[in-house]
Parts: sequence; structure tokens; C-alpha cells
Amino acid sequence: MQYQPNTIEPSILAFWKENKIYEKAKEKNAGGKKFYYLDGPPYTSGKVHLGTAWGKALRDSLMRYKRMAGFNVWDRAGFDTHGLPTAHAVEKKLGIKHKDEIPEFGVAKFIQECKRLCIENKEKMIEDFKKMGVWMGFDNPYITLDNSYIESEWWLIKKAHDNNRLYEGKKVMHWCAKCGTALAKHELEYKTVTDESIFLKFKVKGKEKEYLVIWTTTPWTIPFNLAVMANPEEEYVKAKVDGEIWILAGKLAGLFIQGVVEKKYEIIETFKGEELKGLEYEQPLYEELKEIYDKIKEESPKAFTVVLSSE
Repeated sequence: MQYQPNTIEPSILAFWKENKIYEKAKEKNAGGKKFYYLDGPPYTSGKVHLGTAWGKALRDSLMRYKRMAGFNVWDRAGFDTHGLPTAHAVEKKLGIKHKDEIPEFGVAKFIQECKRLCIENKEKMIEDFKKMGVWMGFDNPYITLDNSYIESEWWLIKKAHDNNRLYEGKKVMHWCAKCGTALAKHELEYKTVTDESIFLKFKVKGKEKEYLVIWTTTPWTIPFNLAVMANPEEEYVKAKVDGEIWILAGKLAGLFIQGVVEKKYEIIETFKGEELKGLEYEQPLYEELKEIYDKIKEESPKAFTVVLSSE
């Protein structure tokens, strides 16, 4: 008999519901060893997408295995209703282009729209997860906009404070200029871009015409360059080019010298990167910023030397 999902799946879901199969499975294992599953809550800023469905199916498979093994599985579902994804979805829905328009619309009204969107999407997500056959505690999920959840977070912060687990410090954060707020790592999006880069020659200190060849996509950082890094296990070469000695990675010698600068060269020495450790070079802007660089060198003896990536 050919499998017909449109017929079979609804009938199975109906059988589970009418006969309370999920509830019976939990009751059967009520005395078993406890297994706790903490649901990584999906954002309710949109519908269930392939990634969400895939992850939920994998987790459901694990919990089913644990139930079959006799475990009393704690499987409360959760939903994340806070953060920029929700605000962005509501802004798009309302046609708001910039956060400065929110006070004009009304902050309280905007918050209510966020809550409404989250609740609507949460209900639709639960419906979709159930259609997928996922067995979880959807009747009493934790929702981050609930006061009980928010108060529990404040309780945790207070507990950490009482136990001297909180500290104040400074940290470089990603910033969204449009939203006027810091961004968490999972809120970042990356795209592949074609960027300009430059090659530079750093003169080896005490050598007449010997240079370290470096490459960077951030030339504006050169004034504050403090070190050149080398891989201790990689092979480096000294190449003779137009009467000068260039030090660079062996694998890139031909690609760079012939392919980029279009010059002839001769390899006169080959060695491991570890031999470059401590090699001093002259900062290319030394004459312009002599006092600053001398002070840096005095405070940090390793400044303007080759350091190894293994350090």
C-alpha cells in the first residue's frame, strides 16, 4: 500500500489526541528516572522555518528515545518573545522606518503590537509543531514576556549579586546604528564582500635592504601596528627581488611576487616560522610618531617584533 501522508498523518494525530497517547506516555513513566530537556526557545517574530522544524524534530527524536527507555521526561516547551527580531517584525508590519518614529506611534501601543504578534505566532508555531508530530508540553509553555518569567530572571540576578557573582567591566560590543542598541552575536548577519587590501614592506631593523612583507585589509590600523605574526610551523622564505630581500610565506612567494607585483625573484633561504620569533622591524611611520613609538617600546619590549601564533 502506498504511503499517503495527507491521509495517514491527520488520522494519527487525531488518534493521539482522542486517546491522550502523549499524556498516557508521561503517566506511564512518571516513576522513572528524570530526564530534563530545556527547550531552546524559537523566536516568535515569524513562522516556523526549515531550521526551526529540523531542530525540533531532532530534539523530539531524542525525547522519544528517552521515553521508550523508561525516563520521566520533563519537556516543557518555550518561546522567546523578546529582542530585536520581534521589534523589527512589528516595525515592518507598521511601516516604521526608524526607531524615532516609535514615540510618535506610541511606545505603549508599540509594545502591545509586539505582544500581539508574539502570541499570534506562538499559537501558530504550536499548531505547526503538533502537525509535525512533536510531543512536548505545549499546554503550559514558558514565554519570556510573562511576568513570572521576567521576575524569575530578576530573582536570578539578585541571587548572583548576593553571592558576589556579578561584576562590572567594559567590553567591545557590536552596535546597530539604525536600532541604537547593542547586538548579540546571534543577531549578527554576515555577507561575503570583495574588499580592498594592501601589501606593505616593514624594514628589518639593522638590515640595509631586508623587509618583512605583510598584507592587511585594514590599512588604517598601520599607525598602531605593534607586531607581525608568523606561524611557527609554516615554511617561510627569503626572496631576492630587485636587490632587496623580502621575507614572506613560502606558499605565497610566487603568487605574490610574480602574480601581484609582477617581478622576478630568487629564493635564497628557506626556514620555519619559529626562526622569525623576536625579529625586530621598523615601524613605517616611526619618524612621524617617534616619541609615541619609543614610549610603547619602553613599556612593551615585544612591540615591533615578530611574534608567533602559538604564543
